[in-house]
Amino acid sequence: MFHFLSQKRLQSRGFSSGQKRRKPNETAISEMMRSGWQVRGLLFFLFATLVSGWVIFSSSANSIFADNPLQAVVVVSVITATMMVHWNVSLTQSFTENSKITLMLSVILTQLLLVKLSEYVAMTFAPEGGFKFLVEPYIYAPIVLSLMVGRRHGTFAVVYASLFGGMTVAKDDAFLFVIFSMICGFVALYLTNRVRRRSRLVIAGVYSGVACVLLAFTLGQIQWPGFEATEMVGKQALSAILVGTLTAVLVSGLLPLFEATFRITTDVSWIELADLNHPLLKQMTIEAPGTYHHSLVVATLAETAAEAIDASPVMCRVCSYFHDVGKMNKPAYFVENIGDGLNPHDELTPSMSALIVMAHVKDGVDMAIKHKLNPQIVSVIREHHGTSLIRYFYHRALQQRDEIEAAVKEGKAHEEDIPEIKEGSFRYAGPRPRTRESAIISLADSVESASRSLQKPTPNKIDELIDNIFRDRLNDGQLDNAALTLADLAKIKTSFSATLRSMMHTRIEYPKIEDGVEKSRQKKTKRLKKKADLSPESSESTENLSSEKAASGS
Repeated sequence: MFHFLSQKRLQSRGFSSGQKRRKPNETAISEMMRSGWQVRGLLFFLFATLVSGWVIFSSSANSIFADNPLQAVVVVSVITATMMVHWNVSLTQSFTENSKITLMLSVILTQLLLVKLSEYVAMTFAPEGGFKFLVEPYIYAPIVLSLMVGRRHGTFAVVYASLFGGMTVAKDDAFLFVIFSMICGFVALYLTNRVRRRSRLVIAGVYSGVACVLLAFTLGQIQWPGFEATEMVGKQALSAILVGTLTAVLVSGLLPLFEATFRITTDVSWIELADLNHPLLKQMTIEAPGTYHHSLVVATLAETAAEAIDASPVMCRVCSYFHDVGKMNKPAYFVENIGDGLNPHDELTPSMSALIVMAHVKDGVDMAIKHKLNPQIVSVIREHHGTSLIRYFYHRALQQRDEIEAAVKEGKAHEEDIPEIKEGSFRYAGPRPRTRESAIISLADSVESASRSLQKPTPNKIDELIDNIFRDRLNDGQLDNAALTLADLAKIKTSFSATLRSMMHTRIEYPKIEDGVEKSRQKKTKRLKKKADLSPESSESTENLSSEKAASGS
C-alpha cells in the first residue's frame, strides 16, 4: 500500500512513468513447486509406491518377489533411498530442481512400462521365447535423459532402470536382463554425446541394436547351429536392430514435448536458436555495433571454455549472443560503442553513471521477456554480472569525495557537500550465477572487456589479467553458487588464455607498396650491374684497353 502511494507521488512529480518492468511471475507456491523439499519428497514417495506396485502386480509367476510382496516393497524402498542419496551427492544441482526430478523419475517409469509391453508383444508372436532380451527398449531412458539433462543423468538412469527392470522379469533371467540393459544403455550414452542433429539419434539406435545382437551371441541367447537356422538368426538380429532404431525415432519425436513440458532446452534446439538473424541481434548490429562484436567474442570464449569442462557449449554461445541486449537502450554510454567521440559519463556523477550501466541488466531482461526468449537466456542476462562491483565508477566516486574533503579543509567547500559513498550503490542487483554456463559467460564477459585495455599484449600479460579477474571473482563470492570446482576454473583459465592469444597475436609490419617497388628496383639495378661487370665482353674490352695504354707508353 505504502509502495503504491509512493509510486503515485513520484508519478505526479514526473519522476516515474507509472509502468512496471516485465518480470517472470514468481510466487511462494511456484518457488516451492520448483525447488521445495516437500514436493521433492512427495515425488520420490510416489515413485517408490508406483514401482513397488508395478513389481508386485506385473511380475511373472517365477519372478524374484512373486511370493513375497512385502520384500519387494522393502527392496524397492531401499533402492529408492539409495538413489536419492546418490543423486544428492553426485548430481547436487539438479537434485534441487523438482522439474528435473519429475522428468527423470517419469522417464524411468516409462521405460519399465515399455519393457513389459515389449515382452508381452514378443511372447504373443513368438511363444517359444526366441526373442528374449532382444526386443526390450533398453536405450529409452538413457537417451532421453542424456539429451535433456546430461550424460551423468543418463548414466544414473541406466543403473537404476536396469535394477528396477530386473525385479519384474523371471528369477532366472534377472541377471542377464541387467547385463543387457546396462551394456546397451552405456553404448547409447556413448553415441549420443553432444548430439546436435536428430539423425545422430537414429544412428545411435542402430548401433545399440547391433551391440545387443553381439551381446546375445556372446551370452548364448542367439545360437547358430548351422545354415538351416539362418532365417531365425536373421529375424532375431533384425528385431534387435529394429527395436533400437524405433526407440531412437520415438525419442526424437518426443523431444519437443519434453522440452516444452519441463522447460529444458537440448543441444539440438540450441543449434536452432543460434541464428544471428534474430530481430534483437539484427537491431544490435545497427544500434550498438560495438556491443554486437563484443558479444560474438564472448560467445567464442565461453563456447571453448564450456567444451573444456564438459558444460553445454551451444548454450554458452547462444546465451552470449543475447547477454548484453539491454545496452541497446543507451548504447552511447558503453565504452565499446563510444569510439573516438565524447564520453557522456564525463558530464555525469559517478553514481548516475553506475545507475545507467547497471540498468542494462534490467533492460535486457525486459527485452528478453518481451521477445519471448528462452528462460535460460533470461537467467543468464540477469546473472552475468552477479552482484559484482562497478569498480571504475566506485573508485571515481571515492576520488571525488577525497577532493571535496580536501576542499573543505581549505575552506573552499562545506561539509554538506561531501557525498555519502555506499559500496552497495555501485553493485549490480544480482543474483549471482547459478549454473556453470552462466558463470562461464560472466567470466568471459569480464575477461573480454578487460583484455581491450591491454597495451602490446603478451602471453604473460594475458595470463596475469585472467588470474586477477578470477581471483577477484572468487574473493567476492561471485562463483559460490555456480557448482564450479577449482579444476574447472583451471581449465577455463587455460581455455581463455589460448583463445585470447589467438585473437590478440601480433602481426609483422608490412612495407608500403611504394617502398617495396623502389627497393625491388634498386635490387634489380644492382644485380644487372654486377652481372655486367662479370660478363666476358667486359673483361675482354678491359684487356684491350690495357694493351693500348702499354703500347702508347712504350
